[in-house]
Amino acid sequence: MDAVLRVTPVQGETTWSFLHRVAAAYGLQAHDLTGWWRWVTPVFLRRGLRPDGEVLLNAVAQEQLASWCRVPGGRLARALPTWAYGSAALAGHGGDGQAWARWRVGATRWGPVAFGCRLCAARRGGAAQGVWVYRPRWQPLCARHGRWLLDTGEGHEWEFVDVSGVMQELVRAQRRWAGVARRAEGIGVGPGEVFVLARAVVCGWWEQEAFGEREVVWGARLERVVAATSRFSGVPRWGEQAWRLLARDAVVFPEIVAVADALADPRVQALAVDGRGAGLVRAAGGHEQVAAAVGARLERSWLGEVEHSAPSVLATWTRALARQRQRPSAESPQRRGEGVWEVRVVHRPVEVGEGLRRMAAGTGGGEAGRAATDAGGAWQKELAVPREAGRSAGLLRRRQELFEQGLEHARAHAARHGHLALAHTGRRGEQGFDLGRWLANLRAADNLSTAQVRQLSDLDTWWNPPWPLDWQRAWHRAHAHSRLHGPVHGGDNLAGLPGWLQAWLRRQIGGYHRLHTGQRRLLAQLGLTAAEVERYRAWSGRRRPAAAGLERARSYAARHGHLAVSEPTTADGFALGMWLNMQRHQQRVSGHPTRLGRQLTDVDAWWNPPWPVAWQRAWWAARYHLTGLPHGRAWWPSAPDAEHAAVWLRQQNARRPLLQAGQRALLDDLEQHAADQTAPPWTAWVREVSDDAWRTLAPLMPHQAAGGRWRDHRALVEGIAHIARTGQSWRELPARFGPWQTCYRRYRRWLADGTLHRIATTTLPPADQGWQTALADRLSSSGSG
Repeated sequence: MDAVLRVTPVQGETTWSFLHRVAAAYGLQAHDLTGWWRWVTPVFLRRGLRPDGEVLLNAVAQEQLASWCRVPGGRLARALPTWAYGSAALAGHGGDGQAWARWRVGATRWGPVAFGCRLCAARRGGAAQGVWVYRPRWQPLCARHGRWLLDTGEGHEWEFVDVSGVMQELVRAQRRWAGVARRAEGIGVGPGEVFVLARAVVCGWWEQEAFGEREVVWGARLERVVAATSRFSGVPRWGEQAWRLLARDAVVFPEIVAVADALADPRVQALAVDGRGAGLVRAAGGHEQVAAAVGARLERSWLGEVEHSAPSVLATWTRALARQRQRPSAESPQRRGEGVWEVRVVHRPVEVGEGLRRMAAGTGGGEAGRAATDAGGAWQKELAVPREAGRSAGLLRRRQELFEQGLEHARAHAARHGHLALAHTGRRGEQGFDLGRWLANLRAADNLSTAQVRQLSDLDTWWNPPWPLDWQRAWHRAHAHSRLHGPVHGGDNLAGLPGWLQAWLRRQIGGYHRLHTGQRRLLAQLGLTAAEVERYRAWSGRRRPAAAGLERARSYAARHGHLAVSEPTTADGFALGMWLNMQRHQQRVSGHPTRLGRQLTDVDAWWNPPWPVAWQRAWWAARYHLTGLPHGRAWWPSAPDAEHAAVWLRQQNARRPLLQAGQRALLDDLEQHAADQTAPPWTAWVREVSDDAWRTLAPLMPHQAAGGRWRDHRALVEGIAHIARTGQSWRELPARFGPWQTCYRRYRRWLADGTLHRIATTTLPPADQGWQTALADRLSSSGSG
């Protein structure tokens, strides 16, 4: 074939895409050109396109393609990422002067394949033909034409969304990403890992109802993107849920880059470790501080409260980072899937293709499912031109056979128990088949066909729910009870129900506004409709008027001096913590102080702070330790001691640049009180281990070898008890206990020989049981320093 046209490749384009564009320039189909070559494996040449496909060519075939497009081979090698792999992949073929080719799936070897910009491709020769390129997820923007390019093979043929209305924000974020990538490389992390984690964090917020209630930017962006894209002809008839899925990455991209910048910042990473060892909020301190820092960067001061309301990717990353920093690397082997920057399967965002398949299968809601089905002409993930015969077809048959085998076990279990909400225990079930593991693998897979999803849904509609599987199992247990004893009612305060069912239903009622729409429908099948929830809340024997709540709040503040209480706090049988949280939520939703809010402000000016309530509670503890409790006041339950308060104050001063202006002003107030005292109360040293306790522990200590300079056993036990009780890191060990390295090495030695376990299990006087319990918790939770 003589070349008469010039077609140049797009940078990063797949060879398979370039071959289609060259063929289109001559008015041909791709198979008209592939017929000139011999293939390593037998192929069927049939019509159809696989956008994420790739073709590798030997030197002879490359010369032919270069002559057809009138572009030198050197330029093609620079533009087409897989051009240089052809010679190695086809070694041993082509010695006869024949052109040889090999078929590959490019997305599995050379990275994600996305649609390219047709308008940019048209400028390089030929018509406005579709183009497929290798492109990382952080480079999907065509700034020239205002298009956000979508991934290929996602169950639809639409190539882009129009982002001209939000172009400036996206361009700024794209430019900012270059600095984020350099920062990630500076800390020894791949930019791709940071981006994937940040995307999972932000997409998790996108799905959270509590986040959506306060977010005001994303809705406006989404409306502009949908309106601009809908003007194009041929746009499928998508519903609201499908549009939210399709335009999600474009809408939240600026926040993804900002979160990635925060996660790669060593100052933010330090908060995970500092907060974990603070002792005041032992389990979530680091997460709260990291969430507050990220919220400040995103200009969303309320982010900490949203993060606190449900498990999140950010909390998982914070805990993993704290564990890595607090443990020696040699003693914390990293297993596959448990890296700090690894996103667990349960936290990975639902991709467009998987989301549309769920909608089409009916698991995503009626309207959204119909909209996804109406898209029509969707490309399915199946082998297309060319397709290998032999082993590939055999693998497909074997995969289907294994699915049918597992389906038989699932059908038997559903017939016996009525559901497929099995726990993944890793143990063999009936007939030696681990049905729980099989179902868990299917839930994590993204390559199930529509027919397979339909078969599983026929057995159990909620076999793969978008909420925790534990919840689904609890519902099935409650459903079995309601079939035997009738529906539940909220007006009788759930009287007459078993204790386990009452406790579970009360948890659902307490968080009813956070439940998924599907969860609410399932609760309605038990009889617990929205009306019954309101009847439960209005039950005359339990509900108290606002005046009663205000009275309890005043009584608590008069006794303890503040209203910074945690949610589980009760006062005289009244759920004061939950009631105050409800008032905070109502005031923030209204956007202005409510009448009840103004009355609570008179009681405590900081009852509803714009930062986490736990921070405010820690501030009150530090203040009272500095100034002393006022007359008639008492410490609240689980109030931190003076040394905990000192550790907290030092940590807040270290992270002062990340705090809000109001928090810095409150810290300045504490510093003023500390300056007025010659010796703050936490400077006095009180022995951690009493004399009576040491007389009991001394015989348990290992014998000191002769020779050398051995530090006194009791001083080291004092240091270990201090670390266990305060939760400080080893480097923060006060100087009075000696070098922290000595104390840490002795801790490791005694942990290995069982001395610490004997100390933690020996009966000690009541005055020493506090640090002993803390030491036992430390040993059982981590097993290392």
